[in-house]
Amino acid sequence: MRLIDDIKLNALFEDAQSSVRKRSHLLLHSDHNEKVQRLVIVLVKGSYVEPHYHELPHQWEMFVVSEGCVQITLYTAEGEVQSTFLAGPGTDTAIVEFSPGDIHSVECMSERAVMIEVKEGPFDPQFAKASPDWA
Repeated sequence: MRLIDDIKLNALFEDAQSSVRKRSHLLLHSDHNEKVQRLVIVLVKGSYVEPHYHELPHQWEMFVVSEGCVQITLYTAEGEVQSTFLAGPGTDTAIVEFSPGDIHSVECMSERAVMIEVKEGPFDPQFAKASPDWA
């Protein structure tokens, strides 16, 4: 059994605060070849994941926002905003699943946020994410 307690989360938030990207993560899987990739991502205000998509057919991903609030933006292939919404406790959405090819960005709107990410493996760093030409 593994527990992710407040001590561990606070250490991740400290790492995120001093990170250029304003986020940090904890892998819950032991190997990039595992069929299910799981990680905890902590973000602090100012963290912005640029528009990107996952191009391989097995690269769906699901976020469960368990603390704080993040803004999710979906884009068309031409770079137009298709939709924007908030996710997290106290919003209408706490769970988001992206299909392969969904162009999306994530921004931390609260002082801090916690997301649990689940996606199908194996994970290949060469195909981690792709940026649209306009981004």
